[in-house]
Amino acid sequence: MAEIKHGTVTVTIPDELAPPPNAGKLSADEVRRLPKPPRGIGLVGTHTADAIKKAGDKLTLPKGVTAEGLLASCGRADGIDQVIIDLEVVLTTLKQANLLFDAEAWEQLRKVNGQLKEQMKYNPELGPIFRVLIDFLSRGPRQSGPTPTEG
Repeated sequence: MAEIKHGTVTVTIPDELAPPPNAGKLSADEVRRLPKPPRGIGLVGTHTADAIKKAGDKLTLPKGVTAEGLLASCGRADGIDQVIIDLEVVLTTLKQANLLFDAEAWEQLRKVNGQLKEQMKYNPELGPIFRVLIDFLSRGPRQSGPTPTEG
């Protein structure tokens, strides 16, 4: 099995679907220049390879093209499509997990803040201790600004 690694993530895929060495390194112009075939290339490739075999000597194939090579190429195209679909499902799951984790942390911070506001009425020295939390929550949800580590 081939592995693709980035950061803390490792994806394991069948060896025949290992990306070519230049995958992930193409410039935007190089990507634009690649042909964009219609969907269904795998099925058409299978039928075409079968037709090539049936045609036998009646058809002269272009240099470097064989029924077996065509089947392999189309199989990789279909196989990598399925891997991408699987990764999209995993990505959706992780994005939802992120939302749930954020919501849980947000709820706890709000509870601490509510308790803090009440206690600061009688113990104002808590304000400077919790300045990062107070500033963070004063921005409201999803507003940009310095993070607690920035200062």
